[in-house]
Amino acid sequence: MMQLLRFPQVRILAWTGVLCVLAHSAVAATAIYPTTTSITSTADRMISYRNQQHSWQTADGAVHVMVNQGSLPTGNSLALFSSFDGGVTWNQEFSLANTDAFSVSDGMLSVVNGATTLFLAYATAQASGTILYTSAAYNSASQTWTLSPTTQTAFSAPNMLASNPAFSADSAGNYWCAYTVENVSTQTYQEMMSYRPVRSTTWTTTSLVFGGPDASLQHSARPVSFTNGVAMIYESGQTMYWAYRLNGSAINAPWVTSTLYTNLPPYAEDPYDTHYSIVADAANDLHLAFVANQQLLYMRYLSSAGAWGPVRPLTANTISAAYPQVILAGGNVVIMVNNQQSVEVLQSTNNGNTFTLTQSLLHAAAPPGSSLYYGNPRVEAPGRAMSPIPTFQQFVNGPIQGLMYFQVPVVN
Repeated sequence: MMQLLRFPQVRILAWTGVLCVLAHSAVAATAIYPTTTSITSTADRMISYRNQQHSWQTADGAVHVMVNQGSLPTGNSLALFSSFDGGVTWNQEFSLANTDAFSVSDGMLSVVNGATTLFLAYATAQASGTILYTSAAYNSASQTWTLSPTTQTAFSAPNMLASNPAFSADSAGNYWCAYTVENVSTQTYQEMMSYRPVRSTTWTTTSLVFGGPDASLQHSARPVSFTNGVAMIYESGQTMYWAYRLNGSAINAPWVTSTLYTNLPPYAEDPYDTHYSIVADAANDLHLAFVANQQLLYMRYLSSAGAWGPVRPLTANTISAAYPQVILAGGNVVIMVNNQQSVEVLQSTNNGNTFTLTQSLLHAAAPPGSSLYYGNPRVEAPGRAMSPIPTFQQFVNGPIQGLMYFQVPVVN
């Protein structure tokens, strides 16, 4: 049983074998204020979901974010915006065809022999429900992106609508993409998987099903790097699972699967089971942040031990946590999470052994009668970043969704 111990200067969350120290409000976190970007949308899912990656930072310091612009322009809702001047100005670089206000994407930035490429998996318009894969090449000299003229189909099937893709490469270079599929005839949902061998352009839909089929929308999955294979966090209903496969296993062989956590938020709080974020560091240790009972929870997988550590609450339940984001930056593990109408930043300088509340991302209060609303802010930052960490917070201005932009220094 976790106990909350109160001291004048710190809160200590203590449980058997683990100690985590967080800065108390008496030790003021550094306040950081934003600029407001020119990027707007009419879609609630402008930068959702949390289990996906929507922003990246290239080696030249430029910042790039994939947003859903909403219902307009028709058929090109997903678009990449870039800033080359520290977030002062934003330029639309390209858009993805046949996407609508319901389309979401996942991306992975790769640098090979000096060439920077953004690989993207995304869902087409809701009526077609296809998962596509494409790439875009970055030229730092001209500060331009070139979108590939071709796409690959990761999943398409009659009477089946797919959404919410996330993908990762295994240690041999093969790609694994998970996504939620709705069977239109039975009105049931399940998590499925596609596979693309290294150096191939063809995706194969495997027979693997993770969670479901059932009538609940609460399904999601996040493949992630794993030593000698590939791993995945997936959620079904109010249960989180851990699964992995080793290189050499048959494509359709069942993954080794175990229950990681139960009592996740109900449908009313997280209808798509996406309020979690996970990254793998250089040692293939995994850092997982998620929410339950409006608390920010953290778990760490140590590759050297081949096991997950305990669930560790990092906030009290009064924070109303909902949208966590894990970032690796400057050697630190950084977690950002909403706190009422703002965002709190926790940083670990010791690979996740302890976390300290270092910054609060704040903004001016909405004037009386204003259409501005900052409640339950979604937060977005690259999974890997330099200091300062480029960070977005979504807000509402009447019918329009907007993005504020923060620069968050990494602490020593």
